[in-house]
Amino acid sequence: MMKEHLSIYALLLLLLFAACNGNNRKLEYALQFAGNNRGELEQVLAHYKDSGLKYEAARFLIENMPHYYERRGIPVDSGKAALATVDTTGLVLPALVERWGHPDMNILEKVYDSQVITADFLICNIDHAFDAWKSRPWNKYLSFEDFCELILPYRIDDEPLEEWRSIYKKRYAFLLDSVYKGTDVVEAAATVGKCLKEEGFVYNWEFGLPHLGASFLLDHRMGTCVDACDLTLYAMRSLGIPVAVDYYLYSSETRKGHTWNSVRDTTGAFWGMWVTDKEWKRGQVYRDGRKSGKIFRRCFGDPYYADASADYFPDTLRVKVAAESPEYLFLGIFHPKKKWVIAHVAEVCNGEVVFPHVEPDAIYGLLEKKGDGSFATVDYPFYFDGKSPHFYVPDKEKEESVVLYRKHPLMAWIGTYLDEIHGARFDFSDTEDFKRIKYTYQVSDTPSVCYNEVLLPVRLKCRYVRYQAMECKNTNIGELLFWEEGTRLYPVTVEGPPAENPVNVSGRMFDDDPLTYYSTRSPGATLLMDFGTQVEIDSFVFIPRNDDNFIRMGDTYELYYHDGKNDWVSLGQKIATKPELTYDNLPHGALFHLRCLTRGEEEQVFHIKDGKQVFISNLSYVR
Repeated sequence: MMKEHLSIYALLLLLLFAACNGNNRKLEYALQFAGNNRGELEQVLAHYKDSGLKYEAARFLIENMPHYYERRGIPVDSGKAALATVDTTGLVLPALVERWGHPDMNILEKVYDSQVITADFLICNIDHAFDAWKSRPWNKYLSFEDFCELILPYRIDDEPLEEWRSIYKKRYAFLLDSVYKGTDVVEAAATVGKCLKEEGFVYNWEFGLPHLGASFLLDHRMGTCVDACDLTLYAMRSLGIPVAVDYYLYSSETRKGHTWNSVRDTTGAFWGMWVTDKEWKRGQVYRDGRKSGKIFRRCFGDPYYADASADYFPDTLRVKVAAESPEYLFLGIFHPKKKWVIAHVAEVCNGEVVFPHVEPDAIYGLLEKKGDGSFATVDYPFYFDGKSPHFYVPDKEKEESVVLYRKHPLMAWIGTYLDEIHGARFDFSDTEDFKRIKYTYQVSDTPSVCYNEVLLPVRLKCRYVRYQAMECKNTNIGELLFWEEGTRLYPVTVEGPPAENPVNVSGRMFDDDPLTYYSTRSPGATLLMDFGTQVEIDSFVFIPRNDDNFIRMGDTYELYYHDGKNDWVSLGQKIATKPELTYDNLPHGALFHLRCLTRGEEEQVFHIKDGKQVFISNLSYVR
């Protein structure tokens, strides 16, 4: 027994020495990576050599420093200058976006921190961070390890190196000196967050730039959700509030990721919030509504991220698997082109694979990794209800006939645009004063599709068409098409309320692009269209503002169902001749994917219930 204890003790010593040597190697690598700037980093270490935790903090920053750099170049400077012209609605001149909006990241210069950072800069950052840590009552519950991640870092990602703590503290210190003097860190974060929200932030997603940096964001409150999170992080950390950046990499509903901030309370729990959306509240779990599967937290130290799903999803997914399953299996989220995006990995144990803290009410696939690096499904996809997986197993002996209208969920904001045309009137007249109306058509219900054709009872001889929205509704119109025996008629002039911005003007209704639109925020708007001379109209089409994910006539579609290990199986291609597609050979109980082979990228899986398409989405429009 004594010998066994000695063996364990010897093993622990070996592990300890290995860890120490590993740390030394990591520090030495960082110093070597600094090249001619090594002396600056060594000066910092020497400055803190007898300072205990400050020395450890300096080591933490220096050891991870080779990972960080600033992206520099004229395209970045010009892109930020262009972004700074964004108006209050989030719009910027398209020519500026086209020229400067998306610089090639590969040609930008990478200026590594290790090779340019000064000792004075790093010492200033560490001293200010420690002052912020020690000066706040809630931080007596914040461990040194959490301090290193949530307050100490001198940068976020690839933004310019700046001494930001003092300027942000000067700007916002009054909030914790006079507005809120309590000891609740969540209330403190809510106080700062409320101020940031009131100061405003203009969103624009047209630019693909590196992180904008502390001084730019302080002067120009604009950018993406990432930039809003950066601004929040600078403000919070400068005041000693421990805040992180949480994110998901991919949502099948948007094919994009999203970021927000989370504050750590004195119990170690994190509470997330997108600061320009709502206020921070303890017990309020932030979600943007999109399905994401897993949530991660950005870290300054290696491995530079952590699984934060436990703060958002309490449910554990357990799936029974075949005995011949590989050692590891992967959890996949649907992607219309890549087929699946990997969200998590777990080891197979006793015929079961367990994924802790997985988002419920979502669809997943279970995959294995092949020798060539690709992934393949090992079973049918399933819906996870928070307790058990429910597999979509196709019954090929039982086929259904279904009419399909969309390839992607009808999101709530698109449903709102459709509803805005409900109750609107189209009046036809040969006089500008409309004292002699020859015909009136009123939209009697919210359209269920975007392409709405109206066949007039007789061919109307007229010069003017008037559109009148209901008094309580705004106007968002994608296209108006007027026809005379198959010939498109275009009005010479269109008069009405001004567009809400310089882009979405009335001409957008006649440009043959259903994704562009005329928009005004004048409830009950009246539009007067003058064809310049008398015309004969036998039909017209109105297309509300939409996402172009309805069935589009003339486009080619292909429908698939998932057949487990056989992957996606085609049910055939069709060219749409109406704003709908009818299929008679859908296997009962399967999961489906409708692909548009002509255009577009937004597609989502669905199943059939009571003869109708059902998309799994929290953001769907509900009438």
